[in-house]
Amino acid sequence: EMTMKKNKGENNIINNIIKLLILLIGIIIQIVVFLFLYSATNQLSNYGRIIFTVIQFLSVIYIIYKDQNAAYKIVWIILLMFLPIAGFVAYLLWGNNKSPKYIKEEINKNDNKTKKILPQHEEMIDDIKNLDRKKEVKFLLNGTSYPIYNNKKIEYLKIGEEYYKRLKEDLKQAKEYILIEYFIISDGKMWDEIYEILKEKRKQNVKIYIIFDALGSLFKKPKYLKEQLEEANIEYLAFNPLTAFIRSYINYRDHRKIVVIDGKVGYTGGINIGDEYINLTHRLGHWKDCGVRIEGEAIKSLISIFFTLWNMNKKTVNYENYINEIEQTSKEQGYIIPFSDNPHNKINPMQNSYINIINNAQKYVYIMTPYLILDSETEQALINTSLSGINIKIITPSIPDKKLVNACTKSFYGKLLEAGIEIYEYKPGFIHSKVILSDDEVSIVGTANFDFRSFYLNYECGIWMYNTLEELNIKQDFEETLKQCEKIELKIWKKRQLDIRIIEALLRLISPLL
Repeated sequence: EMTMKKNKGENNIINNIIKLLILLIGIIIQIVVFLFLYSATNQLSNYGRIIFTVIQFLSVIYIIYKDQNAAYKIVWIILLMFLPIAGFVAYLLWGNNKSPKYIKEEINKNDNKTKKILPQHEEMIDDIKNLDRKKEVKFLLNGTSYPIYNNKKIEYLKIGEEYYKRLKEDLKQAKEYILIEYFIISDGKMWDEIYEILKEKRKQNVKIYIIFDALGSLFKKPKYLKEQLEEANIEYLAFNPLTAFIRSYINYRDHRKIVVIDGKVGYTGGINIGDEYINLTHRLGHWKDCGVRIEGEAIKSLISIFFTLWNMNKKTVNYENYINEIEQTSKEQGYIIPFSDNPHNKINPMQNSYINIINNAQKYVYIMTPYLILDSETEQALINTSLSGINIKIITPSIPDKKLVNACTKSFYGKLLEAGIEIYEYKPGFIHSKVILSDDEVSIVGTANFDFRSFYLNYECGIWMYNTLEELNIKQDFEETLKQCEKIELKIWKKRQLDIRIIEALLRLISPLL
């Protein structure tokens, strides 16, 4: 009988270890310098204080100059004020988030290629009579280069087990190629079954490309994953691995989940390859996750999203043939836009698409997210919309995968509750779904959480959908999930212990770094 690993979901332990090591080294250097200056002459101490002041001043100016989120900058500036050496070292290695020049050039090249091979049909945008939805479409087109498509078929898969059943069926039908991209490939039954299917498909000469995040999968992947893939002659990319030289780019992770089969079927959502996602393990209670399955012309964008990342890191694959083979979808029911986000796109299309839906709501906004760590822009959009009389309901986990991050999530409850926003915690276990739905007509299902990491540091993707009728299935799932949740009452929330309030306040201060 197979022994299941206790998987920690998307708890990227190595990130936290590196952060702590960097800070520890910086603090040790800081202490040594302080001790040296304390025992030195007055004149030398004065020189030391002047040097520290200059370092602080230049560091603060440098951070202010950077094109980063204001809250993110403030955290680093505070750290620099108290620990100038340790703070500066940590910022250069971790907070700077500077992309190598070749990455920027490759992204610009691929963006231009995307515009060329995925042209927008302007008449499709003109068909949309709702002006708010039309603005959302144009924002995504201009912010990501990914166009809108007529919807052929989109299915909302409300639980990991349902997603996995459909995925296996589709993988077994593959005839030409399979594209797989996940943040986590984890050891266990789910991977073993998928790997057996992929091995069989390779024997049938089906081309297979796999991307997994090197850090996301570091402590979870099968011990001999690379040997397995090479033995089956499967091409793979371990995205952004650790190197001997720690660089700020290591902070950027591939958090996407994409599967494309023969250009006929595509998947995305919150589900990784891991037994907890299909409830074979129960460390966090019942794992509630979701995904979407699409057919039709919109799969072109998922192919482009996949190979844009692949071609940045591996031998270039000419994927235009895959795209050109897919026929245009005729006008049926609704519209969809598969789109991507990455840390180099300063327009922040994922975050701002969420905000656009919140701002445009006429009746309600429903949100499911494992983490609720908000910047001021997203928090204010939620508050303003609620104060305008729009009903907002948010579901978060009751059993967290990361206790500190969950405590930080709770620190955001107060202002939201005071604005009339309803917050519910999923009692059976862990919510990992990433969903926003509004007014029975518009939704995004994808990979992005409501937190700084998803909005600013990760490669993410999602599917914006409008009037596909699947929005009603999402609503039904949300309302069924609500029945298993406990509503957070403002009066009770205000009575929590003082030590918990203090911890939450501190965590909220450093929330951009979590």
